[in-house]
Amino acid sequence: MTPLPRGRSAIRAAAMYVIVALAAIQACGAATVDCPLPDTRLELWRESVFGSLDTECWTPLGIEDFFSDGWDRPYDSVDHDNPRQTWINSADGAFYRLAVISGAWAQGTSDVVDTANGSVFLFTPFNRRFELGWFLPFTLIAPDPRSPATASARGTGDLTVAPRFLLIEEKEYSLTANCYVRCPTGSTLTGNGVASLSPDVEFWANPTGRWVVRGGVGVTVPTNLTAASLPALEVNPWTGFNLSPGPFSSFDARYAVGVYLTPDDAPVFKHLCATLATNLHTRLSGGSTTYFSVTPGMRAGVGGDWYLLAGLEVPLVGPLPFANQVIVQAIRNF
Repeated sequence: MTPLPRGRSAIRAAAMYVIVALAAIQACGAATVDCPLPDTRLELWRESVFGSLDTECWTPLGIEDFFSDGWDRPYDSVDHDNPRQTWINSADGAFYRLAVISGAWAQGTSDVVDTANGSVFLFTPFNRRFELGWFLPFTLIAPDPRSPATASARGTGDLTVAPRFLLIEEKEYSLTANCYVRCPTGSTLTGNGVASLSPDVEFWANPTGRWVVRGGVGVTVPTNLTAASLPALEVNPWTGFNLSPGPFSSFDARYAVGVYLTPDDAPVFKHLCATLATNLHTRLSGGSTTYFSVTPGMRAGVGGDWYLLAGLEVPLVGPLPFANQVIVQAIRNF
């Protein structure tokens, strides 16, 4: 074979070099996103709570860098086909920026009348590592401790504020440490007016395909029990935040599994998800009472950034505060 002349070889080599260099520059430009850090802490908080979530600035967070990485960066959501949004009666295990309005009606038993409640939840992140959860039952109908089988009492519930820390966040899993601080702001006649601490650790994982599992373990410790408050709490001990018992300390475990049936671009009911949540609470002081319930549920997008959730909680191990409970929630991302 006759070799190419030296001049043509040089031109060909130079052309190939230019092509490769241009491709590399284009790839670098596509991968590089301008993600400046906020100049002040106030700007960081404002960007975390109100800024755009379509920034393409998300990066994984590891527990080994917990004290050094993420505290100076605004909250950014994970771009994932299986969203991390909350489900009914499940642990979260992930960070959100959303608001929830929740309503529930519970069919009574022979020992207690029907009950109902309305609540609002709010998740406000301040950076990649820290957010506050706010949970307020603004109306409650609970058994009247003077005659729980035939009469009910009305009032407000206890405000719960939850500092939440993001330990790990990857595409396929995340881990949070939380402490739910229940404040005695509600009516004692409805089994509220309780102060308690509920620290726990929660996880979210996408092990395969469209399947998601999530759960958490922790304890609940009341801090303000009095002789006057015990009668109302003992009538209906499992109606606190996340069914936390009022009159005694407990071990709390939650586990849920779900499968997403439709994608993000579905024409109707995007991210339709079928879920099954379980809740276990075991008394740690003054007895060995255990409560266990299952909650089959669903979640679906209904337009814009709105999602509708529904579930039916069925207690299987008592004491039973109700025969079954219908729960409906509306979620708004912001």
